[in-house]
Amino acid sequence: MYILANWKNKLSLESSKRLAEGIYSRLVHQYLNIEIVIFPDDISLLGVKSILDSLSIVKIGAQDGPMDKTSSLTGSISTSNLRRFCDYVLLGHSERRTILGETNEMVALKAAEAIELGLVPVICVTKGNGTAFDPYSGIKAQLESIHDHIRRQSNYLIAYEPIDAIGTGISADTEEVKNTAATIRKMVSGIQGSSDIPVLYGGSVNPKNVSSFLSLEGIDGVLVGGESLTVDSFLKIVKKASDTQNLK
Repeated sequence: MYILANWKNKLSLESSKRLAEGIYSRLVHQYLNIEIVIFPDDISLLGVKSILDSLSIVKIGAQDGPMDKTSSLTGSISTSNLRRFCDYVLLGHSERRTILGETNEMVALKAAEAIELGLVPVICVTKGNGTAFDPYSGIKAQLESIHDHIRRQSNYLIAYEPIDAIGTGISADTEEVKNTAATIRKMVSGIQGSSDIPVLYGGSVNPKNVSSFLSLEGIDGVLVGGESLTVDSFLKIVKKASDTQNLK
């Protein structure tokens, strides 16, 4: 089971280090059934990694990655540099798609580059441009674009983000999440021949609702935003995730 913490750009370097130190000092239980991935901002990557590096269940991820290793792109960090500090990279987050205009093609190219250099991409998908006739058409277009650029059986995760649940404090309906996860698996199976891809839920996850999502069939973890920014809240989520996993 995966617990991913997206710190976005909410913390200073000093605050990121304090949060990492708090997690390090209080994550005394190893939770062998959980993999935690922390996504700090770029400037905090090295500092956070140096604090958490000795915890085997905690990995570090970048919040974005480049589209290829040859282009000169101001403001971007090369994947070869990212892999010195990271195991994962978060791609296609709804905020980058809606605010920065990232396209399915751009996300797919970033995923292919990450996989080629040994990073595990966490690819965010949303219903986006789905229609009343086919509410999943937006997700299908995103998945098809990804699989146009990566090899079959590649190692990656998919995080489903309902737009209305991102940063609003209002989480999605659990039945809708369950149905969407099942649809994603069916689509992936049809495209690449295997449905054995971890599917996560992201959207206003908190200690009170995390168990309801993690207990759903087809959900393998959560992507946590604001509630990952305090030690107490985040470790409550980790503990509840471990308890839920033990019951599955």
